[in-house]
Amino acid sequence: MTDQADHRPHPYTGGRAAALRELAAWHAGLPSAPKVLLVTGAPGSGRSRLVTGFLMLCDPEQRARIDVDTLDPATVPPTGLPAPLVFPATGLTAAQLLWSVADEFGMEVERSADVRRLLRELPGEGAPLVPVVVPDVDRAGVLPGPAGATDVAADVLVPLAECPAVRLLADVPREQARWLAEHLPADRLRVLDLDEEPWTDRQALLMQAEHLLDRPEDAARLAAQAAGPLVVRLAAWSLRSAPEGGPAAFPTDVGDALDLHAERCGSQELVLRRLLAPLALTGTGAALPSALWAPLASAVAGRDVGPLLAGGRALLAPFVEPADGAGTLGVRLVHPAVADEVRERFGTTVREVQRRIATALVATLPGTDAGPSRWASAPAYVREQLVGHALEGGVLPELLADPGFLLHTDQVRLRTAAERLAADGVTLPDLARTWLRLAPVFTRNRPDAVLRAALLEHACRQDGLPVPDFGLDLPWETLWTRPLPGARAVTFASTADGTPVAAAAGAEPGLVAYDVRTGEPVAADPQALLPATEEQRAACPVRLGVGGDYVRIWPRDGGAPLAAFVSPQPLGGADVTPDGLLLLADARGVAALRLAVPVPG
Repeated sequence: MTDQADHRPHPYTGGRAAALRELAAWHAGLPSAPKVLLVTGAPGSGRSRLVTGFLMLCDPEQRARIDVDTLDPATVPPTGLPAPLVFPATGLTAAQLLWSVADEFGMEVERSADVRRLLRELPGEGAPLVPVVVPDVDRAGVLPGPAGATDVAADVLVPLAECPAVRLLADVPREQARWLAEHLPADRLRVLDLDEEPWTDRQALLMQAEHLLDRPEDAARLAAQAAGPLVVRLAAWSLRSAPEGGPAAFPTDVGDALDLHAERCGSQELVLRRLLAPLALTGTGAALPSALWAPLASAVAGRDVGPLLAGGRALLAPFVEPADGAGTLGVRLVHPAVADEVRERFGTTVREVQRRIATALVATLPGTDAGPSRWASAPAYVREQLVGHALEGGVLPELLADPGFLLHTDQVRLRTAAERLAADGVTLPDLARTWLRLAPVFTRNRPDAVLRAALLEHACRQDGLPVPDFGLDLPWETLWTRPLPGARAVTFASTADGTPVAAAAGAEPGLVAYDVRTGEPVAADPQALLPATEEQRAACPVRLGVGGDYVRIWPRDGGAPLAAFVSPQPLGGADVTPDGLLLLADARGVAALRLAVPVPG
């Protein structure tokens, strides 16, 4: 419980003194404090608010706005301590979060496994441990569902907890807290469950209820039965927004809050649930553009609910708030726990609901043209969120055959979803399998849509697929590709009779020659091949900058790069012919690309 009357509660948390003492001791590195501290509890228990309130005391600028002299001294971190390194998990994959940790610690590595290994090898003796905070693990991931939190626990929190140089504080769902407790040494770990004694704070709930409600007796009743701060807030907002004369009962959990509020407003809980569905089923932390709410909710309900939304201010008010919806006026739910409750009540019908939302989003694409260009001009929300709805609605595989969808959809979300389908044994369209081979380049290097299309064009030719219409002007056209095991070098040369060839070295000894125009093998004595002359090199309108997995094409006389080729695997070599054909060698063989960029002649 919140302690003595001579100490005021934290102005942001409104209490939680016992838990704040633990957090302050952890930050100070007191002997009684654990190396790893996990804050958990049911959704809506106030985990995020507690950690945010603690971080306010660790940040000098925020701390200056709080009268810390009135707080319990044991809840206030000592001055002079470095602020913790904070890695918010909201909306990030485990890999993205891990790379942000690597960047902060100055690790120059290429693989996630190397980051985890180096964390475990950091020296921890002789210097104070670095305090690291990972808040909002329940909001990790780019797609709906608990997979994001599960991955962060295994791939980020465990190596941080095992790092000798780090003290870790994380805000995690209860399932992940239990899992981590099974996988980390018990003598170095402490779990603060805010729904259990001594970490629960009923007095703080009472103060919150008294602040939000006018009648002390109502506040006492609400605080006595509410599961957590979110339920108190929803109940108070319901009483403020609903018409007079509704039921006087108070909710115990979020589900009760939805039911009671619908009853107060003279509506059915099912109607409220359907209106909230598009917000509840969207991606983590995403806001729904206001213009999309009515068509998506109507798709869920199977009828036009626009009038209900337009006149449903009182019904919806406790559960939604305004937000930036991908650059436009939007709305979102006030807390992820509301989304969890709405989703849970859909039960087994959630797949059909998601299918309807996905179909409705596709119907919003501009124009009547079914070609790839419609995706380029699609609203940002559609390009970001459709993939999650389509995955859960079972319609993602058919969308993956659309080149425009592959190019213009958010690449991180799309890769996550496609890999999940592949892991589940779903057969992907041929084009999607080729795209998935390039997905690491698309998510790591973040090339624009034109370069993504150009790389996909080349990969299609490598995989023997027809090249689709991408609706874009590409910087090259792949003339031919030829398999060559272990291709490790390629250069332009000529045969004795003057035939221009690409001479490549593979796993077998000797050189293999290909006609640069057709890719057909050319029978030629490797010893008789003539390398390009200095005059031929000088006549070439471009020059190359070659790295381990990329080639940049520059104008011969200087200036900005004209194009860039990025490979998903190390390049064996690259060269350019006198008239500007790009020759490439990689793990899949040898290829020639006709550059379409304007070059000085």
